[in-house]
Amino acid sequence: MNLNIHKLEEVWTADGKKLGLAEKIYHRVKAAEPELELYESYLEIENFELGSSFFVPFDFIRNDEVQTERIELAVTFDDVHRNTWTRMPFFVAHGEAREEALSEPASDRETEEDSSSD
Repeated sequence: MNLNIHKLEEVWTADGKKLGLAEKIYHRVKAAEPELELYESYLEIENFELGSSFFVPFDFIRNDEVQTERIELAVTFDDVHRNTWTRMPFFVAHGEAREEALSEPASDRETEEDSSSD
């Protein structure tokens, strides 16, 4: 799945609740087994209001053709909790993941570059 996700981009559930802000991506080094709920990649989402992080598998991120200013999930807020995506995946906690940093949105980079050239 090829998604264009930026750091601190808002993440919303299918039932219209803001889950938090995109932080980073973790990729499983060993083979994924979706039938066992061992997914290939997870998006870490920080929620400062709830004081927690969420780890949502990429399989549940909508890959719509329409470009929006936010990431939309294909699951509800209750689904996120029911699937215990508030827990860090085992492979991440045990150092068996490849971490991918998210890029800053283009408008933020342009602003920084403009101010540094003054």
